Amino acid sequence: MNSSIKIVIKIALITAGIIILFQAAGLFFIYKYFTFDYYLTGVAAFFLVAGYLLSKFNYKNKPADNSEPDSLTELTNKEIYILQLIIEGKSNKEIAAINYVEVSTIKTHINNIYAKLGLNNRKEAINRYKTQFITAKETNIHPFST
Repeated sequence: MNSSIKIVIKIALITAGIIILFQAAGLFFIYKYFTFDYYLTGVAAFFLVAGYLLSKFNYKNKPADNSEPDSLTELTNKEIYILQLIIEGKSNKEIAAINYVEVSTIKTHINNIYAKLGLNNRKEAINRYKTQFITAKETNIHPFST
């Protein structure tokens, strides 16, 4: 079962328990001393503390997320093809002509490539490809293989 579903179930069970306790307190006339506003404040404070503790727990158990992806394998086949054309030195207009699409479509693909690889421009894309290609060549793996 998904961990977030487990957390939601736990919170729902705890909430149900608090409501049952409040109803039980009503049987003993304790509610005279605690108005509904205090009850709601207590529940809100409980969830604030529970959320803080759950986020701490999840943060400790979560693997480190690198802002820069390790490989080019996140790219689609079309994006890989466009990246290869960029590395060959083709302009957006030339790439669009080769693919029989508008330049705006190529720009969208290029922006997707940049976003997936954490890049800002063509020069960074070429350097990333060369770096991974050299690493892949040393390990005898194609840089775009999955």
